[in-house]
Amino acid sequence: TLISPSNFQIWKLWITAKLWREKVLGVALGTDTCLITSLSIPGTTITVPRAHGIIQDSISDALLLKTEMHTTSKDLLDALLSIHQVSSLAFTFYIFQQLFNSAWSGGSAISEHIVSLCTLKARLAGMKFMIDTRLLAFVLLNSLPKTPEWNMFTSSIINTVKDSKLTFDAVETRITSEEVHLNPSRS
Repeated sequence: TLISPSNFQIWKLWITAKLWREKVLGVALGTDTCLITSLSIPGTTITVPRAHGIIQDSISDALLLKTEMHTTSKDLLDALLSIHQVSSLAFTFYIFQQLFNSAWSGGSAISEHIVSLCTLKARLAGMKFMIDTRLLAFVLLNSLPKTPEWNMFTSSIINTVKDSKLTFDAVETRITSEEVHLNPSRS
């Protein structure tokens, strides 16, 4: 049970493992947009989000009262992190790792992937780590699918855009246009 900052690190490891075992870690981290719910009550259509309940069951009554306004598992986990973790080096590394290992499969809209990159950038900024717009542009380009079409697109960007013009916004605009060109059904 999470009680105070003194047991936060061990609780964080425990809750991460528990959420992973229950196959709801992505929901709690906000990386899985599909809500995974517990078994519904027979005769009703109401389901209770499992990740949120697991987190609530693992914190003290005092923390439960302090975080009762957080209705999603991601909000609750983020609130607990902000209460107990002031710019932890390990947490910062984890977010950097998520950012640099991000990949867009091409199966969903590129806008969803771009939002997730911007969210990670904002989380790092909240911990006083600023990401340069050019670095984020490179991360975005690197996260594109490794297909001939996207490889050619990436090559054209890095070989034609002037160094001073390479920004996240410029790359985002070009990628969005390219996605419309390659997948007209998504526009």
